[in-house]
This record gives sequence, C-alpha cells and structure tokens, in this order.
Amino acid sequence: MRPKSAPVRSEPYRRLVACLPCSNCRILGFSQTAHGPTLGGHIKCDDRLTFPLCIGHGSDGIGCHVRYDQYMLGDKHWRHEQAAIWAAQTQRDVLAMKQCTNQIRQLLESL
Repeated sequence: MRPKSAPVRSEPYRRLVACLPCSNCRILGFSQTAHGPTLGGHIKCDDRLTFPLCIGHGSDGIGCHVRYDQYMLGDKHWRHEQAAIWAAQTQRDVLAMKQCTNQIRQLLESL
C-alpha cells in the first residue's frame, strides 16, 4: 500500500485566489482563499483545489466563507460538488491573470 502524498501548499497561488471575486456572490475585494472538504483528520485539501469566498461584509456581517464552512449554503453533498466546480473555475481564472507566474502554471498543470 502506497502512502498518500501530502497536499500541495502554495502561498503565491493562495494569494492570487484571494484577489478574485467571491465564487458564490461574486463580490470583489472581500475574498479569502477557501479550502474544500477536508481530507480527514482535519487536513485541508490541496491548495490547487481552493477557491475564493468572501468574508463578512454588508448588514449581516456574515460572508460566504462562514456560510460555506457552517453548511448554511448547502449540505455535505452540495459542498463537495460545488467545491469541485468552484476550484476548476478558480484555476481557469488564475491562469488568465497577468500575475500568474510560470511556477503557478506548472503547479496547476501537475494536477
């Protein structure tokens, strides 16, 4: 049995993701990099599978990141499906950014 490889971590990629509009409500300027469902044992998924979700803003002060983490946007099945959709869109958006470096391109190509 082969040991699982550790999830890839990339701060430069996470920084670019946080520059994008929220994947859920599309607001710009309030995003954080959100990780999809954990890999078990509270291990966050690979950074290449992240997507932007906003922090608290507006009258209620609760952003999409909190709503996603607390299952307020959908159940476990929805979260898994939506995380995959948002991560794929985020990868396309990052690749289209002028700030996207060759190192980040190679990182995404290795997925």
